[in-house]
Amino acid sequence: MTSITRRVAGLLTGAAALVAAATVPAAAVHGGTQVSVSAAPYAVTLELPGGQEFCGGSLIAPTKVLTAAHCVVNAPNPLQLTVVSGRTDLRTTAGTTRRVVRFQVDPEWNANRFTHDAAVLTLDRPLSSPTIPLAGAKDTALYGYGRTATVYGWGYTATGVPGTHLKAATLLLEPLKACAPWTDPTDTPQLKVCGRPRPSTTDSVCPGDSGGPLVENGVLIGIVSAGNKYCDGQNPDSVFTRVSTVAPELGLS
Repeated sequence: MTSITRRVAGLLTGAAALVAAATVPAAAVHGGTQVSVSAAPYAVTLELPGGQEFCGGSLIAPTKVLTAAHCVVNAPNPLQLTVVSGRTDLRTTAGTTRRVVRFQVDPEWNANRFTHDAAVLTLDRPLSSPTIPLAGAKDTALYGYGRTATVYGWGYTATGVPGTHLKAATLLLEPLKACAPWTDPTDTPQLKVCGRPRPSTTDSVCPGDSGGPLVENGVLIGIVSAGNKYCDGQNPDSVFTRVSTVAPELGLS
């Protein structure tokens, strides 16, 4: 899970290069385990016209999807995105689709620093899939260093290898400096979350995972934002937008 969308991975990498440490939008899961969407029924994928997987997202209300701001601003036309719920394997037509009729990007979104990387999509009709609750200001314990959280995505699984099946990876939460070079020295834990592989693993996000959920104890604590742009084991770090910070900015708390 390194960058946000597959088609615009190069564009996003260029934008990220404006940050001194070269923050790169995330795409799909490297390592991890294939799972059924029933393991994370709130996880959705965003498709471009023609059915190409673009980003991930989380169903937070029957007509609301929380995703990354960079997924929305880099879409050719956000109102032409399709949200797909209940599809484990992208090669099938399983699940339910909805059109995006409105979108809201976090007003604090900074494209140069990849901060406040969050947006809400409004769907044309409700989805019946379960929704996921958002971390709030009182949920600071969920972000404690040394804890684990699980990320879900359909992104790339290795360099040049697009994903087709939903995958999950359990990551260790660590200080932001542990996720260098995918973070900037000016980043703060109030804005971003660092997830690193557990011992003896190289699990991380990759291109295509952007916008997807980071979950702990059934609560959405992060949005895939940046990380391992090469989708390999060299720098398997994953960076997430902190949900407890951006939710109020989007009027969600």
